[in-house]
Amino acid sequence: MNRRLTTKSVLLLAMLLLPFVGQAETSPQAALSSALRATPAVGVVVDLKTGRLLATVKDAGQAAVPGSILKPLFLAAALEQREVLPQTTVFCRRNLRIVDGVHDYNLPCTHPQSEVAFSAQDALAYSCNQYFAALADRIPAPRLAAILQRYGLPRPPSPLTREQKQLLVLGVKGIAVSPVQMAAAYRKLFLELDKAQGNAVSQGLKDSVRFGMAHNAAVPGQEVAGKTGTTTSGGWFAGRAPLGREHVIVVIYLPGGNGADAARLAQHLLVSAKGPVPESARDLTVELFSARPSTHLTATSLDGPKTPLQVDQGIQKPLILSGKFRMQSAGEEPVIAAGKWVITSQHDGLRVLLTLPSENYVIAALSGEAAPDEPLASLKAMAISMRTFALVNANRHQAEGFGLCDSTHCQALRLGKARAEVEQAVRETAGETLWSGGQRAHVFYTQHCGGMSAAASSVWPDEKASYLAGRHSDPYCLRRSPAQWQTRISLRQLGEIFRAQGWHTPSPLTGIRVAQRDATGRAELLQITGRGAPAQLSASSFRFGVDRALGWNQMRSDWYSLTLSGTDLEIQGKGYGHGVGLCQAGAFEMAAEGRSDTEILNFYFPGAVPGIRPVGDGWQKRTGAGWTLLTTDPEGSLLGEGNAAWARAQSLLPRSSSSPPRMGIASRSLVPSCLSTRFGSSVA
Repeated sequence: MNRRLTTKSVLLLAMLLLPFVGQAETSPQAALSSALRATPAVGVVVDLKTGRLLATVKDAGQAAVPGSILKPLFLAAALEQREVLPQTTVFCRRNLRIVDGVHDYNLPCTHPQSEVAFSAQDALAYSCNQYFAALADRIPAPRLAAILQRYGLPRPPSPLTREQKQLLVLGVKGIAVSPVQMAAAYRKLFLELDKAQGNAVSQGLKDSVRFGMAHNAAVPGQEVAGKTGTTTSGGWFAGRAPLGREHVIVVIYLPGGNGADAARLAQHLLVSAKGPVPESARDLTVELFSARPSTHLTATSLDGPKTPLQVDQGIQKPLILSGKFRMQSAGEEPVIAAGKWVITSQHDGLRVLLTLPSENYVIAALSGEAAPDEPLASLKAMAISMRTFALVNANRHQAEGFGLCDSTHCQALRLGKARAEVEQAVRETAGETLWSGGQRAHVFYTQHCGGMSAAASSVWPDEKASYLAGRHSDPYCLRRSPAQWQTRISLRQLGEIFRAQGWHTPSPLTGIRVAQRDATGRAELLQITGRGAPAQLSASSFRFGVDRALGWNQMRSDWYSLTLSGTDLEIQGKGYGHGVGLCQAGAFEMAAEGRSDTEILNFYFPGAVPGIRPVGDGWQKRTGAGWTLLTTDPEGSLLGEGNAAWARAQSLLPRSSSSPPRMGIASRSLVPSCLSTRFGSSVA
């Protein structure tokens, strides 16, 4: 009761504030028409709250076999009646064969996992046919008919055999439905799910779009939940998504297509409805396997039941793929990602280029660089830094035919399923980068600065920005760990490394000492002695040469002391990495101590400003009289107007003890999609 009243109050607040907020979204009808143009697809958009038809393209009353979009309806009803529990698992061997006396159906699962036990949530996300065939065995035939009737769908013929029940739950045979009918059914389903917090069906539908079979419908920064279905006659997508200031039900049916393509059309609809794309939302092209070229790859589509492609070095023309694939190179972890793939043969192996949205890139970079238990505030600070780096360096490898690489030369990536906190950090900083002097900042980050940040100019002489001057103490990383390290290398081994690098140094070596340090105490120049004339070597070259030969953890930084012990060189150091910019260990500790992402960025990049534009208009929180405003225009009049609107809303409805509402509103001058990227809807 209280929750319902609060929701009504929030909606009233939104309605009362709308006159003050600029509007630039594309209408649902225009967006749907644009998304489905030049395709045979049928589309329906329905307002979730009111059920009002907002848009339709082609004959939305034509019926077709529904496929897997029926699965959420049966699962929700079965969970409600405890015919199955959320934690109940079914072991999947991927192959499923059903013979109903007329046809022999081969229905293998297309999810990437094999030999795994799925719970309700994961089974829905990955659309596991084994799970739903088992679910059909738990539901009596009359109940199956009642479930369909409950959601306004046709009744199946009766009686039903066991095999016919399974085919019905899988959506393969038994009834035909129209897009309009499915829109009404999904509207009823989501209204029911909204009342059941933490429901496995609700989360499974979100996961289906986040990383499961409906991933093509994902829009960075928006919470889309839905399901795909593929039949012999066509492909479906049905789900819920924010559209402007409302939540809507979207149903797409693509005759002769598949569910993955239908989901992609739904994504086009949602992107079209957002209006102009902000500058921070762009595609990036990344070279994968950049540090370890492969001569053979296995490319497996995760969008449908397709035979894996074997790709060998020496292919005559580029192989171009689109969608979600698992790329497997011998002896390496598989890479799982969605986007446009271009594979070509180079002299040292296969080149694999992936083009993906910039926000998806930030998720992968954050997954690759952040600690597994990284707090949200430092995740957000790192997301802003990584987005800044990516957009500033988007063409770093342009001369080689791509933009960025997946190694630490650019930013290490971990593609695939990201943890929820990583996605939240990216979503809550959508569009934000660091700015200085009207330009995006040049940002760097290091694993552990050892207690003192280094000046960027000591590593890269041309980097002289004031926010990268460094040389300030960092107590936070030292509170997290001292980051001390040591190693021992023989002079003979060092001589071999120097010769392999082609350096002209004395041979054999008799000693190495630090000849010059920077203002922080880090080594800059080494003196090499032995038989022949003494030589000098930069400390960074020495570290990279040793690490390249002996492993990248031998020398963790340039902050060390050298001691000759017999014929061995003992090296004792502190810190991990070059020490420039954001210290990841320090950022972690600052977040753990309650500092915000803005405070973290101000500490490590003093003078640079986080924001969507150079004026520093990032998302900021303002507390109103019983409500919270999240805005890019904190000095505007919205807080006062909101207080008046909230008071008016409360006067129209009884008071509630539930949590106060949060309202997110972007400045009128900002691209509206920044708002939808940040919150998914204007009322949270």
